[in-house]
Amino acid sequence: MVFHLKTILTLKTDKTMKRFLILAVALLVALPNFAQKLTKEEKAAQQKALYETMIKALEEKDWAIVPTSYDNEGVSEQLTDNGIFISYEKTHMFMQGWTVCANSYTNIAEVKEYEIIKDKKGNPKKVVIMVQGRHIQGKYQLSLPKVDSGNVVDVIFQPSSGSARKFQGPVVPSKVAGFYKKSNPE
Repeated sequence: MVFHLKTILTLKTDKTMKRFLILAVALLVALPNFAQKLTKEEKAAQQKALYETMIKALEEKDWAIVPTSYDNEGVSEQLTDNGIFISYEKTHMFMQGWTVCANSYTNIAEVKEYEIIKDKKGNPKKVVIMVQGRHIQGKYQLSLPKVDSGNVVDVIFQPSSGSARKFQGPVVPSKVAGFYKKSNPE
């Protein structure tokens, strides 16, 4: 009789365990659907904060762009390499990666001109930067998003010789950009 009782308890425990596992799996599958989604106002506030951080970084001349996409003969290609970037760190600009500077060096360049162009309402609309370095010379033009619309900019680099490079990415303070700068800059 004791043997049969143990078998019955084991069967009930197995059924309970199976029910528990099925319930746990169902919750794990359904849980992401119940996750709180941002409201329209929260999304707008988030975009506004990104925009304001971008403008502050551009004005303080302490920013970086790690491109998320670039133009490849009219086709937008995605980028995930944090070794491709441009950054402005107080006195000099650093550029690395063929996509952003049309050469394979880690470039250090002197900024000859840095102008934030504003629209009629006084909002920043474009940044024009003339750079000159040992292996690089040209003009960067950053087209800024609309006011309070995030921090992703469209960039065109026109080297003094060669074809233009187009890419897109978020402008963030250089300390939080997460780019990888080679140890032997040119």
